[in-house]
Amino acid sequence: MARQTEKFYSALRKSHTMISWVDIISGNLETIRLPAIAGNVDVDRSAAIRRKLSVECVDPEGKLTPRESGEILTPHGTELRAYRGIVYHDDTPPEVCPLGVFRLARSTVTDDSSGGSKIQIEAFDRSRTIARDKFQVPYTIAAGVNVLAAIKDIVKRTFPAAQYDAITTTLSTTAPLLYDAGADPWTAVTDLATSMGCEIYFDVDGRIVVAPPDDINALPAPDFTYIEGQGCIMTDLTRVYSDDPGYNGVIVTGESPGDEKPPVRGEAWDMQQTSPTYRYGDYGEVPHFVTDSLVKTEEEATAAAKAILAQYLGFTSQLSISAAVNPSYEAGDIVEVVRASAGVAGLYALDVFNVPLKKDDRQQLTLRQRRVSSG
Repeated sequence: MARQTEKFYSALRKSHTMISWVDIISGNLETIRLPAIAGNVDVDRSAAIRRKLSVECVDPEGKLTPRESGEILTPHGTELRAYRGIVYHDDTPPEVCPLGVFRLARSTVTDDSSGGSKIQIEAFDRSRTIARDKFQVPYTIAAGVNVLAAIKDIVKRTFPAAQYDAITTTLSTTAPLLYDAGADPWTAVTDLATSMGCEIYFDVDGRIVVAPPDDINALPAPDFTYIEGQGCIMTDLTRVYSDDPGYNGVIVTGESPGDEKPPVRGEAWDMQQTSPTYRYGDYGEVPHFVTDSLVKTEEEATAAAKAILAQYLGFTSQLSISAAVNPSYEAGDIVEVVRASAGVAGLYALDVFNVPLKKDDRQQLTLRQRRVSSG
């Protein structure tokens, strides 16, 4: 994480003054900034559309309604950028966190008796726009095309100027891939990214990220801590145990159509002996099977299996916590949670969370455990 200054993270642990707003940007780049008085940015790492914005704003200067023409609050290409930050009581400018770039889906404007207006907005990150831009005719990716290039070609249909934060890959298609008319392009690029052993999503700045999930066991330190004692901003903690989906292994088979190579197979398992879902422990083996037509070698199959497994491990042991708001999170960040009375001391991956846009609302986080804290 570490996306903000040390001063920012220090202020989070104390009483501070927050600020939040939404920039509304029309198709012709007209921008209007509105204070946010309620609402959330909701983030879910496992959802097809990772970020959603639900917000209530006020229009104190009456810039938006009524209008004779060019209404900016219609869902015809208008985008929104949401922010939350801290106002310092010195000469330091406010420090804010971007919370995402969203495409407007619904707006409701209410004029009250005092002549003011309240605006309720629902919006989603750009992946929903790609998903809605269905293939109108059968779409083919030719044999021998680099997989990342194939992803970019599909995205270019909807966002020609999309920016990327992506790894490189030598993986290419072994045979033509055909998508029917009406198929979901975002599902297509998600499947292609999985073949690379990667996640794909839009980040808070509206860039497309194509990268492997973080390996929690390789990280030197957590991104943020909730350790009981002075400065701890966690209030409530709930343990959740579930065996759904509960996979502790992934087996990927590459059919490799279009060439004479035999099918290949790669596996990844929870091999951490202290894990409750250890392959050879009491939990047993619970594999998830995947067939991937892009995988040509055992190395590629194993890499894909590891990436998929990383998205499942830890779901049998989760924490739900309530805390003061840290607006700088991204799904997949690693946090340390320590509370002796609950017997909790470990590192957790952040899967689901919200960022409230109202001053006194609490942040809700869903975490899954991956290894025991050394502290």
